[in-house]
Amino acid sequence: MTGEKFLLDLGEMVFNMTLDWTKRFESEYPESWHGVNTAMGIKQPIVWYQYSKDERYVKAVEEGIRKLMKYHGQPEGLFSGDEMLHGKDPTHGTELCTVVEYMFSLETLFWITGNPIFGDYLEKVAFNALPAQIKDDYTARQYYQMPNQISCTKEWHNFNTKHDETELLFGLETGYGCCTANMHQGWPKFVSHLWYATSDNGLALSVYAPSVVEVFVGKGKKVEIEEDTDYPFSDEVVLKFKKGKKVSFPLYLRIPGWCKGPEIKINDGEVFHPQAGTMFKIDGVWNKGDKVYIKLPMDIEVSNWFEYSVVIERGPLVYSLVIRDKWVKIEGEGKYGTWEVLPMSGWNYGILKECIDKKDKEFKVKFNGLSGYPFSPERSPIVILTKGKRIPFWRQYGGIHGPLPFSPWWDGIRVDTPIEEIKLIPYGCTNLRITEIPVVK
Repeated sequence: MTGEKFLLDLGEMVFNMTLDWTKRFESEYPESWHGVNTAMGIKQPIVWYQYSKDERYVKAVEEGIRKLMKYHGQPEGLFSGDEMLHGKDPTHGTELCTVVEYMFSLETLFWITGNPIFGDYLEKVAFNALPAQIKDDYTARQYYQMPNQISCTKEWHNFNTKHDETELLFGLETGYGCCTANMHQGWPKFVSHLWYATSDNGLALSVYAPSVVEVFVGKGKKVEIEEDTDYPFSDEVVLKFKKGKKVSFPLYLRIPGWCKGPEIKINDGEVFHPQAGTMFKIDGVWNKGDKVYIKLPMDIEVSNWFEYSVVIERGPLVYSLVIRDKWVKIEGEGKYGTWEVLPMSGWNYGILKECIDKKDKEFKVKFNGLSGYPFSPERSPIVILTKGKRIPFWRQYGGIHGPLPFSPWWDGIRVDTPIEEIKLIPYGCTNLRITEIPVVK
């Protein structure tokens, strides 16, 4: 920005004096690294790439994320870290600081590279992990969250770093204070990185969310675009040009890698069918009143996780078996305090193998509409209904569930309990949940 060479020399000195994250991400296996530091460090090689122009640094980050998810990945888009990296068991935790720092790293990586896969990673963390770990009114947060979280108490948990067994409680002083200092940065930084300027005087949309952007494009003309959507709960997005007159500039839209059959239409004109996992470029002359209609169909997908359990996804959202809960204040006065969250319904269910085999017919998606803050069990905009059975030998063990039953999807666990209807809601709407679910016959 300044042209001062000594600043670049200083930057190189700082880079060489920091931890060698590039070599770490190129290593065969992510060791017991600190989870939050890893979330921050994942962007360092690509930040340096801007100056070095060496593709090695880009490849190291891409490989590092792949290995983190292979060895420590969890379905909400994060890697475990309680506080050190801790494998794939869904009763291992991830720190809230890891959530917000990883989001900022992914925003930075997309900014520098324009690679849409970083937008895919970002939206999964933002719409699943972030809201699940913070009380709706922001008066409390958890230190750790778990994909399979059957209670939030002071009972024993299988974490590798503990703080008086308060890590799962909701409060401002539970676990360690860093997460209280950091919890507020997630959404503001996310909003400020929805839209990006491009090097050809255009505009790029990274993650879909309700927003308004006012920006100079083309040859310095101002436009205002409103993004009207209920995404990620809806698959429709409309971009409305509210201000601006006859301005030519390229508009780039991220097409998520999970999307099959995306459609884009400009006003009442031609319909485009872009390729998933790309940045779709529209070279246009735009006027006030123009509209861009984006359709991103969301299919139900089933993936395999720890002990061959299954995870249900639809678009960018991960779905969890919801557990009715009761909040019990154990410290504090007024709306601030420390809370336990106790289960008030059964949690030890498996999904019927027959439903997995015929997912398009056996998973019924119900839309409730948006009402107030959507990331809440009571106000979940979407519910998925399917069938399952209780697994009587799968029981609580301290403050967590016992070992996840091995349930290969091609066979499933034989249990004699009755078939019941079970309800799944978005991960981000839950307080207690089972996300990695066994398969039963």
